Amino acid sequence: MYPNYYTEQILQRYCFPANNSVSVDINKFNDLIDELSHVFESPKQFNAGVFQNFPIEFIVDYIRRTHRLYLFTKLPEIEQSIQLLLQDYSDEHPLLNILMEFYSSYKIELSLHICEEEQHLLPYVDFLLEMHKKGINAYQFFKNNKRFSLEEFENDHHDDSEKNLTHIQQTILAHDPPFTNITPYRILLHQLQNLERDLCIHGLIEDRVLVPRIKMVESELLNDYRKIFKAN
Repeated sequence: MYPNYYTEQILQRYCFPANNSVSVDINKFNDLIDELSHVFESPKQFNAGVFQNFPIEFIVDYIRRTHRLYLFTKLPEIEQSIQLLLQDYSDEHPLLNILMEFYSSYKIELSLHICEEEQHLLPYVDFLLEMHKKGINAYQFFKNNKRFSLEEFENDHHDDSEKNLTHIQQTILAHDPPFTNITPYRILLHQLQNLERDLCIHGLIEDRVLVPRIKMVESELLNDYRKIFKAN
């Protein structure tokens, strides 16, 4: 059912409880995990089309769960590995400050990126899906459409998280691991590589699946709004 090594990494996020109830078709869910596994295996072969048949609520749920995975699992694991690694370096070793400054700034950067999506993008997505399902409320649509713009989000929402992870990995590799314990060194690099790949997939799902699909929903609602406006 789940074809490769990356399945466990994908399923980690489903250990968290959902924020909102998503009606789960187990067959569709299995298919989603299968497609995500293929994407994790070969990100460069990403095909947004294969995700078009999945309920958009599945995609939103995946993104929310991914945010929680980063904040409550991935970042703490990386911090723990850094602490273990630094125990084997002397206080004056150049990697000491580099790693501590990296983690501190990167945690803030990624957290702010997630916060922006959780406070602005995803609530707007929820709103549009609710309007699309139950029928448009012209006043509410006008108010929310003016408050948040998908077009502005696409133009302004830049993310250097992957680039920064690549840079810190190169920095770590430039310093030989301590002879006393090479394991934390390898574990940290492995964690950074996994997060980098996960972030890449997260960006592809968000930019090439969620946003285009929700723009179509927004466009349909905008047409409905214009009809109501003309009728009045």
